[in-house]
Amino acid sequence: MKDDIELLKSQLSRIFVENLQSNNYLKNEIEHKENEKRDLLKEMSLNIIDIIDSFENIEEWIVENEYNKIDEVKRTTSRYKTIHKRLLGLLQYHGITKIEFPDKRLIVGFCEVVETETDMNRKNDEIISVIRNGYIRGKELIRPAQIIVVKN
Repeated sequence: MKDDIELLKSQLSRIFVENLQSNNYLKNEIEHKENEKRDLLKEMSLNIIDIIDSFENIEEWIVENEYNKIDEVKRTTSRYKTIHKRLLGLLQYHGITKIEFPDKRLIVGFCEVVETETDMNRKNDEIISVIRNGYIRGKELIRPAQIIVVKN
């Protein structure tokens, strides 16, 4: 009887250890799949953001060259703006938003300073211009904003 109890304890202990190992393996697999999913979403988002940048660059070029005054160009630009909005909506659906600067101040960790300028009428680290928009998903940086800031 004592041997049977010891055997049963040993079997239960072995089953318990196997279940813990299996549970840990499954947790690791889930974490791995979630990381893969997050990385894939980030990669696809960066590709979409590149397309958005292209739309924005074309629109700037059209305005700079005053082509936006031509009716046919206006209609074409309007169609492109619809696509632009849909791409931004797709990013927003997945929780990805453009980094906003409500105080026009540098946000450390979310910006890449590409140039500095002196301006005694402004505070240090005030944003003069956003060269390239940055994007975030929650607190995760998808792409840093490229900016020009004041350095006195």
